[in-house]
Amino acid sequence: MLIQSTHSNKLTLGNRGQVSRRDRYRSELKISEQDRRDHLAIDWRPEQTPSSLLKREGDRYTVSNFRWGFDEVGQPGDWKPDNDQATVDVSKVKNVYLAIEPFAPEIVAGHGLMVFEMENDSDVSGPNGKQDVGFAVSVEARRPVGKEYGLVSGMKKNFGMIYQLGSLSDQIQKVTRQRGHKLVLHRIELDDEQKKKLAQDALDASVEDRLGEWYHTLTNSCFTAGVDLVNGVVPEDQKMARWTKHLRFSRLNTSLPALAGATLKSKGLLAEEPITFLNPDPNIWPEKQGSVGALKKGLAYTSRSALFKPALAVAGAGAGGAVGYAIGNCFGEIGGYIGAGLGALSGLGTGSYTADVIATKTDQKPTHAEQWYMEKSGVSREEARRRLSSQD
Repeated sequence: MLIQSTHSNKLTLGNRGQVSRRDRYRSELKISEQDRRDHLAIDWRPEQTPSSLLKREGDRYTVSNFRWGFDEVGQPGDWKPDNDQATVDVSKVKNVYLAIEPFAPEIVAGHGLMVFEMENDSDVSGPNGKQDVGFAVSVEARRPVGKEYGLVSGMKKNFGMIYQLGSLSDQIQKVTRQRGHKLVLHRIELDDEQKKKLAQDALDASVEDRLGEWYHTLTNSCFTAGVDLVNGVVPEDQKMARWTKHLRFSRLNTSLPALAGATLKSKGLLAEEPITFLNPDPNIWPEKQGSVGALKKGLAYTSRSALFKPALAVAGAGAGGAVGYAIGNCFGEIGGYIGAGLGALSGLGTGSYTADVIATKTDQKPTHAEQWYMEKSGVSREEARRRLSSQD
């Protein structure tokens, strides 16, 4: 049952009072006692249960409410989660991905999550012989019973925050089998210490008390949480700015999940390889299989050229300079020159970023989820199928 909050529920794009706990570019998160009371009065969905840290022994974290998959009984929306304890060895992280689960409208929308691939299949373990080659941290809008998330409703104080912990096979099952979506995996270039620190930070963030913290589509979301976690382990020149320098508005390139690949690439954080995306399970969703057509392949090939990005940057500078001159010239000849200079600088950056968008949206590799999981974990096809469908 919900109670009426004394806080304003007006739609806002700024979210000036409530930002991510790990935000390096704005004020600290502000939680009032009223926020906490409002959260306590909400009947949250039982499947979204926060994790707790049970113990930590060196690099080994043991947590509660770790989701190991879903029992596939009935319709996909009725599948029951298998929550149990899990132990994760953060010293064994092999690869880190900023993953995106696109959904309509894909040009702007998607769900962001952090995926950690481990060195061995037993580096994530649980009771009764459970184990996996990786884990995921999925930051989600914690929903009240009977309320569905929406991009617009997510800009109001309607949803809490939950960092859902689960196995790699759990996320693949949820995205490619239960929801029929693809999972886009952007591998991040980090050294071993950065990978370990990122895994530690992600687990620490997952067991924090988030009572009273509100989700916000643009400023405190699944994607901004991932950006903040990555920013916490990279040097200053590779941090992805969350806010504009003037007026302090949220930047679209660190607010929209659809731009994740381009934003990572612009900072030199994206691995130099085609971006893998895992297709929905073809046995359940045969009509939703993604592919890379001839046009995309041609653009991907062109984008790999050393001249591609400089050419678009120069083109952007020219277009920006022309527009800036036309606008500035309204205020006289000097204004035209100033406008042209400012426009060229702006266009230079826009053209460069556009090149990264084109490259990351075309240079992609569609992969069968089961096959990819087999290769990463080293298990048999039968075992991979059992884990990804949670069938004994």
